[in-house]
Amino acid sequence: MSEIKQLNGVVKTYAWGSYSVLAGNRGAENSKQPEAELWFGDFPNGRLPVLAKILAVEQSLSLQVHPNKSQVIKTPELFSDANHKPEMLVALSDFYALVGIAGKSEIIEAVNSMGCVSISNFLLPKIENGDSISDLLKILLGAPDDLNLIPDLISNLRKVATPNDRQKWSLEVANRYPDRLDVLATLLCNFVKLSPGQGIYVPPRTIHAYLNGTGVELMAASDNVVRGGLTIKAIDLNLFLEIADLSAQNLESYLIAPEELVNGKAWSAPELKLLQLPLSHNPQPHQITTESIAFVWGGQGVVSKESGESSITIGGDLGAIIPAGQFEYAGTGSLWLASQG
Repeated sequence: MSEIKQLNGVVKTYAWGSYSVLAGNRGAENSKQPEAELWFGDFPNGRLPVLAKILAVEQSLSLQVHPNKSQVIKTPELFSDANHKPEMLVALSDFYALVGIAGKSEIIEAVNSMGCVSISNFLLPKIENGDSISDLLKILLGAPDDLNLIPDLISNLRKVATPNDRQKWSLEVANRYPDRLDVLATLLCNFVKLSPGQGIYVPPRTIHAYLNGTGVELMAASDNVVRGGLTIKAIDLNLFLEIADLSAQNLESYLIAPEELVNGKAWSAPELKLLQLPLSHNPQPHQITTESIAFVWGGQGVVSKESGESSITIGGDLGAIIPAGQFEYAGTGSLWLASQG
């Protein structure tokens, strides 16, 4: 491909989305349905190796995991498509997430931070006696709260005068699933608050859940998701545990710091790359080595080949596919370029 091509974004409406975030980005009134994702790509019937999304998370997503390549090849009948699914996310607002299994001391600290004796008495002996993460998840995810632990947790957290971020989101999840133990499974995971511009990389097999915020997400072109909890959708706990990497990883191993460029910022992870270029009314040149998906956040832009031909207006739900080589860009807001790393 030698010319810039228009790319129409696709809005996905899910219950966890926002009525205002994506609508506001295209200059519209609040939407009639909660808009959760804006997709830029040609998945599932195209040739692009990556899929870019803008996420608008108002309510927590499911605790989920994605397969790696060998798992998809070994048992293709278990998955919706033939690709693996590494992903990265860069925050556009404060963004809260769970990512990976925490270390033992961090898990104990998370349990104690709930300030709930019944929860501590239930979980801490199991953790301190060396119960495996797999065994703990089996008794927590999707399990009914026969001991009435969650109402006790909710009551205790509501009494906290100034809750920290983890307490706040534990209460939110507990209120959504008050008759299940799913919220206790979140205490086994690393909890992260990203500031705008900070990123995380979620390798295949990593347990994760996005809790709240707006962000740019980039992934291999796939929709392979296995859910383990925090959802009213069907879960497959056996497959979830079979796929997941349950080894402890420190939070820092998932964080991606931006690389400062002369004209913007870049975030890189295995197989994935995002660029953010501030837009101005004066056209600026930029060189890319890989075909990229382009879209705008917070404004409108124009991208064109340096010759002035193949000019495309992008913004809101309109993006573009830009071939490798030099192009020019101008406008307002920020231009995002998503490509295979």
